[in-house]
Amino acid sequence: MLSFADHLYAISPVWLQNLGISVYGVVWKHRRFGGKFKEALEGFTARESYSPEQWEAYQIAKLRQLIAHSIRQVPYYLETYRGIISDYCELDGFGFGDLAKLPPIEKETIRQYPDQFIASDVDRKDLHTYHTSGTTGTPLAIEFTNETHRVLSAAYEARVRRWAGVSHKMSRAMIGGRMVVPKADAKPPFWRYNLAERQLYMSAFHISPENARYYVDALNDFEPDYLVGYASAHFFLARMICEQGLEVHRPKAVLTSSEKLTPEMRAIIEQAYSCKVFDAYSGLENCCLASECEYHRMHVSPDVGIIELLDKDDQPVSPGQPGQIVATGLVNFAQPLIRYRTGDWAILSNDPCPCGRKMPILKELVGRLEDIVIGPDGREMVRFHGIFVGLPHIREGQVIQETLSKFRLKLVVVPQFNEKDREIIYKRFEERLGPVDLTIELVDRIECTERGKFRAVVSKVQRGSLLSSSG
Repeated sequence: MLSFADHLYAISPVWLQNLGISVYGVVWKHRRFGGKFKEALEGFTARESYSPEQWEAYQIAKLRQLIAHSIRQVPYYLETYRGIISDYCELDGFGFGDLAKLPPIEKETIRQYPDQFIASDVDRKDLHTYHTSGTTGTPLAIEFTNETHRVLSAAYEARVRRWAGVSHKMSRAMIGGRMVVPKADAKPPFWRYNLAERQLYMSAFHISPENARYYVDALNDFEPDYLVGYASAHFFLARMICEQGLEVHRPKAVLTSSEKLTPEMRAIIEQAYSCKVFDAYSGLENCCLASECEYHRMHVSPDVGIIELLDKDDQPVSPGQPGQIVATGLVNFAQPLIRYRTGDWAILSNDPCPCGRKMPILKELVGRLEDIVIGPDGREMVRFHGIFVGLPHIREGQVIQETLSKFRLKLVVVPQFNEKDREIIYKRFEERLGPVDLTIELVDRIECTERGKFRAVVSKVQRGSLLSSSG
């Protein structure tokens, strides 16, 4: 359901929407870059020269601190670890081998018992709630304080922006999941301005062959120093730019995230913008961060989190073999996530990097590329960000596109699921795609892949399908 602020935004003229976004941008900027941001940034920068031994010592010290805090202050761990860690004194010798004895946390556990993961020594008024994208079910509510947010922002600044040769003080154009343009059938502009941060925020839901030239005009007028946002959305727009032969402003870099960046996607984006692409992996849970250095090797940041790559039996895999990412966050003590099963898979590399940093390298991220939804007007998108936000009666959801205008939605729900939930879903689909034929099916379970994940989007429509083929 739309909040009053969302409703007011949706009915406001564009100039007032820009004003509102800019005012919020002032708050958002302070939340990330105020307080001890500079101090945290210096720490992340200095640790890049650590040796493997220094990294191990750093992680073990932070891990012991995290575990001690969690078994004292966090109800879930106090109960779950009873009998596994019987005495605080045991933590003096706690290491990576002991971490592996702790049971992994499932997403569903956090959904069902969110309050059990909040530290009792944190004032709830100091927490901000953020929702994951919900690509495999109802989004998780992730909580952290301003100071935690600033430390995480410092990590992103040091290991993503700086490695790409840009900074948060530069102008940027972003394509993300916010509904900055409220209507699916809206006319240009398909973007809004955040003057407080010199940001052009472009809608991810209106990128189509017909609209591509408008996006290009906006980029040429704004001339951002760099681009940032969903890998898929930037790829869709870049491909249309290349196909139509459009001349577009050349930024310093394109920073992608949120989906698997394939070699084809990288090549097309670099061709369109005549600059390099730097990919990153994290997630709103902020249990880990991996990002590309100047040599485009994806380094794991050991000071953000500890990652384990495990097989289907939860046993460690060797470098070169795919494993599921189980992560332990070392930054957010307000809602600690210890051995959190991310649902993503990766392959670790043993090869050294020419950059000289002694940080682990992910050879490849696997299992994060979803099927593409193609709208009746040719727009392309993935990750229906926001469809399930604020709908606690939905456990899991899968979008199946049968034709350009016909969709099925499989839902695993709780008994409290009601007609109001249906209405919200229909409304959100219409906001993103315009009028479509949507059927909702309630099911007991959604079939999973061999890696234990279900596909969030299954599209039976090929790019280039004619509107007349829809039924």
